[in-house]
Amino acid sequence: MPTASDLHKERVEIAVNIWGEILNGSVSTRRELVELLREAYEAGKIEPIRGKTKIDIYDKELATVFLVGKHGLGLDEELEKVRDLFGVEYAANTVLERVMRGEDPRKAAEEVFEKVDENTVFRVLRLAMTAVALGFMLEDEFLKVLLAFEKSFPEYAPNFLGFKRFYIAYKLAESIARGEVRNRIEKEALKHAMCLRLGSEKAAPPDWLVREIAVKVLKVPEHKVNDALSLVRKRAKGSRKEAAE
Repeated sequence: MPTASDLHKERVEIAVNIWGEILNGSVSTRRELVELLREAYEAGKIEPIRGKTKIDIYDKELATVFLVGKHGLGLDEELEKVRDLFGVEYAANTVLERVMRGEDPRKAAEEVFEKVDENTVFRVLRLAMTAVALGFMLEDEFLKVLLAFEKSFPEYAPNFLGFKRFYIAYKLAESIARGEVRNRIEKEALKHAMCLRLGSEKAAPPDWLVREIAVKVLKVPEHKVNDALSLVRKRAKGSRKEAAE
């Protein structure tokens, strides 16, 4: 059965190669780093970890490069020297560590970031989710962090619902890739269980989002995804309806 590292082997290899470029002085700005990541992904036909949105997606995907450097390669000292390249991720990780120690998310974010807004909050949560996806963080730890942020930032309730939907869709896609979910019954059971764990039945993701992540992000063969989801005709109809909404 594929592990987290197996599912993201190519992604991690690209991150390691990019760290080689960073350490030899070939990258001097965050913009250059984003472009280097984009070119590497496009050459390898790899999609960033994402849901339906692609806004600033390669900038957000720098979370992967940061985490591979910090936890995969143990480059803590080197990260200190290139903080300008990973300013967002460095700050997000600082907030994440403080929240994991029990601090209030709002207080931690306000003390670390110059400005705390919707983007700030979800950059922290994206870093945490990426850490789970890559096997650097336990899901139980992530869920505690997510629920703590949700409690601390009630003004972003709709955004938290969307983020939960994205996370559940990713976990369903991951389970299909691992062979843990092989049919619609198993998919529906896991989806319901995940909704309960996140405390929101409304966070159930549509099949088209699970398909998008499974096929494009995790590169699961379409026939395998079709077995776990609804029929192609039914899915397509649902997708058109949801797109209209």
